[in-house]
Amino acid sequence: MVWAKRQSMTLVGRVSSSVMAPPGIGSPTYDMVPFHIGAGYDPPLGAFVLIGREEDDTLFHYGRIVQAFEENTKADPWRLQRASAYGLEEHQPIRVDDSSPHRMRVALVELLGELVLDKDNRLQEVRKPTLLPRTGAPVFELPVDLIPVIVGLPVGIDNGLHVGSVKSGSETANVYLPIEAVARHIAIVGRTGVGKSYAAHVLVEELTKRGIPVVSFDVLGDVFKMAAALGGLNLTAGADFRVPFSTIGLSEFLSFVNLTKDQQELVALAYDEVFDRALDALEATGTVQVKLEELLNEIRSVAGQFGQMPVGDRAARRVKAAVQRSRLLEETLSDWPQKLADRPIINVYVGHLGQEARNLIVGASARLLQILRRKGYVPPFVMLLDEAHLFLPGGGETTPSTRVIRELVRTARHDAIGIVLITQSPSSMDKQSLLTCNTRIVFALDSEDLRLISGMLGDLPEEVVKRIPRLSKGHAILVSGSDLIRHPVEVEIRPRQTPEGAPTPNLAEEVRKWKEKRMMNSGKQS
Repeated sequence: MVWAKRQSMTLVGRVSSSVMAPPGIGSPTYDMVPFHIGAGYDPPLGAFVLIGREEDDTLFHYGRIVQAFEENTKADPWRLQRASAYGLEEHQPIRVDDSSPHRMRVALVELLGELVLDKDNRLQEVRKPTLLPRTGAPVFELPVDLIPVIVGLPVGIDNGLHVGSVKSGSETANVYLPIEAVARHIAIVGRTGVGKSYAAHVLVEELTKRGIPVVSFDVLGDVFKMAAALGGLNLTAGADFRVPFSTIGLSEFLSFVNLTKDQQELVALAYDEVFDRALDALEATGTVQVKLEELLNEIRSVAGQFGQMPVGDRAARRVKAAVQRSRLLEETLSDWPQKLADRPIINVYVGHLGQEARNLIVGASARLLQILRRKGYVPPFVMLLDEAHLFLPGGGETTPSTRVIRELVRTARHDAIGIVLITQSPSSMDKQSLLTCNTRIVFALDSEDLRLISGMLGDLPEEVVKRIPRLSKGHAILVSGSDLIRHPVEVEIRPRQTPEGAPTPNLAEEVRKWKEKRMMNSGKQS
């Protein structure tokens, strides 16, 4: 990358040194560098800056502003008190401009690394700090096109997924997420209404542009419009989407059938045999070939071995009625997994189901898809799971389906499956699953949730972490393992190219519409 000479950069101050400064802001060290803020520069917290070396035009330090303070002799408390007591406020102005000798501003920069250039201004290396910054050295506003470079993000749309932009001064640059981040899983966290789902759907747009198929389990109905716009397939659990009864797992299967204890023991023995047979068939052929009659026969066979044929007959009748009555179960696997080969996204709506039924659908689907992927029956894909805390609860709460999903998060990378987990409540979510997500996109969070993830924010300074609850809508901290993203950075999520799902309603407007409709209906009835 060719870099413009320093004359084209904006000078914002010079490295300072003062024994009179507050503790920790006195003189430059290998970790922290104070600089006197020049006239006209208003330093934003977290902004990146460059620190030059007068005698060497090929090496720059870079860092991030983490603190600043201002001294103004005209705002001394005794001066203010006297001016107030004698009624002199109008005659003794407190605010003075940046060039006044009465006001001084200093910012503190956390030193992050060094940039090494060759004689032709080509960037050769980004490395950890090795040299001590010099007092009096010039401090520049970091050119915006260098931010992705020092952060370690791809440069250009051919090398990453365009998720948003970053700002330096009045300039902005696009931010591209490394494609490798998807296979190592992504967690998108933030309280309600800050832009989590919006960001996830931007990510889906980028994935489908790259030909990477997506499987979405939609709790809130937010994905329907986007899936349709992308040429995807929308399915509804219990209507046109079901899972084979023989692959859901014993505990989930028994929850469908009202059985006595003796009947449960017989069905459990029979189901284990059918379950193993179904998974063997799935691995061998890519489909499930176990018919309901096979399970019923297995129940009767087991009952005969124990001399309990009457119990087995009753159990078989109850199992048959329960499976045939269920809207969520089918005998053989339908062709929806194969549609991953030619559909950009398959969206399964589960919002109308209770949580136990949602767990069953998502857990069984995860099991099926991972087996199919390992055997090469479906292409590599990304699974999108909104309201992830409902499926991966913390605090030791677990179900067999939860264990399936947790295991998928833990092992999916080895099967070329990416996972995107979205949650408004990371403190209610299984911590291990959250930690497994190598990349995090962090929106505004409440204090309890922020405490939980504060250790997952890389080298983001504490002062910036404290401001996360006040992040504006659509702004997030992007952080990942240091081998993917060197330093966390605040990004503004780019505008979507597909229709949004369910916008946040204006309750006052909705009540007004309801009343108008009610009055119209009452008028018609009268």
